[in-house]
Amino acid sequence: MGLIAVGGFQHETNTFAPSKADYAAFEDGGGWPPLTFGEDIAPRLAGANIPAAGALAALHAMGHRTVGLVWGAASPSARVTRDAYERIVGEMMARLVQLRDVDGVYLDLHGAMVTEHLDDGEGELLARVGSAVGPRVPVVASLDLHANVTRAMVERSDGLVAYCTYPHVDMAATGKRAARLLDATLNSG
Repeated sequence: MGLIAVGGFQHETNTFAPSKADYAAFEDGGGWPPLTFGEDIAPRLAGANIPAAGALAALHAMGHRTVGLVWGAASPSARVTRDAYERIVGEMMARLVQLRDVDGVYLDLHGAMVTEHLDDGEGELLARVGSAVGPRVPVVASLDLHANVTRAMVERSDGLVAYCTYPHVDMAATGKRAARLLDATLNSG
């Protein structure tokens, strides 16, 4: 089976909110697990109702190997600071480009991230990931039910899978569905 890079960067931005999400907000998590790197992602998220946890469990059950990139989330707020975005995405990209034999990428995203310098945080992240791995490596992401799906997100991914419920009781299940889509994409040639 394949080697799948797994990462996540979740933020639900409300551009009218008064306070921005800085790097410390992701380090803290604000009710989510704190910012986590590499091999620590799988054990930190194991068993949680979080998309990446469901994806990791499903990918392992299908026989895939996984390598953690970066996973982080912060409470909903105003825009993500440029510093936080570039530091987290920069770390994710640094880890991704070191992988020489990655077969696929799974990303746990929200779909409504706006930063100080980008109106479409996820679209830009997907573009950078795609540039790093090339067009032959599929990239699949899970999204929140409240995602603002953009043309860039669609064009720069091989699949987007959203929650079906509110309250979001199906977050881990959505990660599993995204993992199955990634597996099917890999197996289709």
